[in-house]
Amino acid sequence: MKIKLLIAFLLMFPFVVNFSTTSSFACSCGQPGSAVEEMDRSDFVFSGKVLDIQDTNKSLFSQSSAGLLEIHFEVSNTWKGVNETEALIFTERESASCGYNFTIDEEYLVYGNNEGGKKRVSLCSKTTLMSEAAADLNLLGEGQKPSVEVGKGEGIKGGNALRDPSMTIPISIFAIVVVLIILVSYMLVKKSSSK
Repeated sequence: MKIKLLIAFLLMFPFVVNFSTTSSFACSCGQPGSAVEEMDRSDFVFSGKVLDIQDTNKSLFSQSSAGLLEIHFEVSNTWKGVNETEALIFTERESASCGYNFTIDEEYLVYGNNEGGKKRVSLCSKTTLMSEAAADLNLLGEGQKPSVEVGKGEGIKGGNALRDPSMTIPISIFAIVVVLIILVSYMLVKKSSSK
């Protein structure tokens, strides 16, 4: 009977740990300033079309709302900090962690900052759909065409080399330990039932 309880506990343990360490926080943003003020606060401002969205942690067992998504842009015009015809930016997976919800094939006016070697965009930035950016564009004036031509996916700074694998190893070790515990428990139950 004790072994059956131990096995039941071991099978439920990963779920208990997963739910007990998960906490959620709502994103709280202040009112953004004018387009010119936000451009001054931002490291980069450009307009462009979303070509692709990659979830760098999609294969992980446990995902955080703060995990980063890679957003691949074709840059149309630039006002600050971006010179390439393509840009790779990062945002948190969910709006609860202040991630901006981009859509493939939509065009955006993007405001963001460089953090940890990555171009980051937040829900709290003045980033908006181009269809809703007329007032900002009037204040910013005409942007410039990007001066550095890059092929699809080539030369984009902050690409695959900067993916954050920091959680892959701990989760893999945890999964292996759980499997080993289950196997040992199964062998103990089988051994005790054969007596």
